[in-house]
Amino acid sequence: MRTFLSVCLILFTALFARAQSEGVSPVYSFSIKKKIEPPFLEIAPGSLRFVDQDGDQAIDANEACAITFSLRNTGQGDGLNLSALLIGTGSTAGVSFAAETPLEKVAVNGTLACRIPVTAGMGTVDGQVEFRLEVEEPNGFNTDIITLDIATRKFAAPQVGVVDHTIYATDGSANLALKRPFTLQLLVQNTGQGPATGVTYNLNHPEGAFITGGDEVGTLGTLAPGETRSLEFDMILNAKYTGTDLPLDLEIKESHGRFASNWSDRFTLNQVLAQQRISIESRPQEITQVQVASLRSDVDKDIPAGLPLNKKKYALIIGNEDYSRYQPGLQSEVNVDYAINDARVFAEYCEKTLGVPRENITLLTDATRGQMSQALAKHERLLEVEKGQAEMIFYYSGHGLPEESTNTPYLIPVDVSGTQPTNGIALMDVYGQLSRHAAQKVVVVLDACFSGGARSKELVAMKAVRVSANVSNVPANLVVLASSSGNEASAVYREKQHGYFTYFLLKELKENKGQAGIRDMMLRIEQNVAREAARIGKVQTPSLMMGPDAETTIPILKF
Repeated sequence: MRTFLSVCLILFTALFARAQSEGVSPVYSFSIKKKIEPPFLEIAPGSLRFVDQDGDQAIDANEACAITFSLRNTGQGDGLNLSALLIGTGSTAGVSFAAETPLEKVAVNGTLACRIPVTAGMGTVDGQVEFRLEVEEPNGFNTDIITLDIATRKFAAPQVGVVDHTIYATDGSANLALKRPFTLQLLVQNTGQGPATGVTYNLNHPEGAFITGGDEVGTLGTLAPGETRSLEFDMILNAKYTGTDLPLDLEIKESHGRFASNWSDRFTLNQVLAQQRISIESRPQEITQVQVASLRSDVDKDIPAGLPLNKKKYALIIGNEDYSRYQPGLQSEVNVDYAINDARVFAEYCEKTLGVPRENITLLTDATRGQMSQALAKHERLLEVEKGQAEMIFYYSGHGLPEESTNTPYLIPVDVSGTQPTNGIALMDVYGQLSRHAAQKVVVVLDACFSGGARSKELVAMKAVRVSANVSNVPANLVVLASSSGNEASAVYREKQHGYFTYFLLKELKENKGQAGIRDMMLRIEQNVAREAARIGKVQTPSLMMGPDAETTIPILKF
């Protein structure tokens, strides 16, 4: 027995020693879960810009351009290892850009300014490029895809040369002669259809001919199509000049090195000189006009001056667009596309065209119920203190909803659920606050429907069919311009980046500089909106409503 125990002890000792020498450890299994703190990335609304050298908002051949935007992170974690993905389709010939651009880190609540270069070569063609822009995040928390349409232009060649010339006497001499001063005048013009850049010249002359005034070598810079420049050289021939004529030539160059023509001529001695210089009037050459796409609509640009400023005129303007941000669980489709652009551009028209001082304009975007209530209360007080002398414009673009049992219409702030419209701002309360005190006039503009319809998707699925909310009970001296009638929805004019109603309203204000009467404007707006809505299979009929006190003035009433 002792022998057996001894053998076992020896074997155990040997196995233990071997295990230690081979470093064998027990095997354990672990389950480690990494905590994910995702970023929430978005291209900040209104930040997307196309930047080009000449400012014509098109990708011209041989032009350096860029797409710029602000990337915002409102999530729980930093945005790391990000890339801007850019896909271009359409007329991409000659257009170069990086399909993937690495971006820097975007910290929580941070913003990053981003720039994607776009260049165009000589092979660029006339057409349009559709860019699809997205910021990629490694864990799949990408931004929404934004589409940007930009016109492309093929290379338009300039053609620079001397199109006319003369020599004239500066001392009363009748003929070109030795030791008599004269002036050579050359008219240089770009007769091509593209701008000529880096234009230079050099006047060559024989020995014995001297330039006493004017630059023998000079720079003309850029010549637009049709643009002319007059060059003048004061000259004299000395007594040693032996030629019977005077050969002169002008070398002209431009940046491409192949779109300029040199000039030369020979002037016979003793030829008759003109007695004075010719007066040159530069007349632009007519060239083919190209319709250029833009990030902004035609009504957003060149807003005209109109009515004189009125210190007692006020405007409250609200554009409610992004409901999904303020109400978790809502999809972006419920947002009111371009409502903020509606409001911002209408505010510009108020200031520049409708005579509202800038300090009298209140612009709210994505307004909460509290903000809307406070702004209405402020403007009610302004109407009161002006003691009947004030003029007021109230503009709203956003969701409207009815209370189904009574058909009472409500304006819906971005923080109010569509399932509880009575938590919004009752339209009749808006009418009441704006009519409670005497005023010269109050104009209400509503680019919203109150039937449960919407520009893209309803804020809430209605329990029944669309209802005809009662919006026509207009009190006192109010005049109301509404984007739709009855149970219609108000549509969006995507090509123009506005609601249909707002676009054609702004178009009227631009064309008439605020001078047209409201009734005449609404007749044209109604026809234009109905026509364009019908093109996309919708029915939308703007309407004009007024209180009893306004009925006598509406035939001549303006904004």
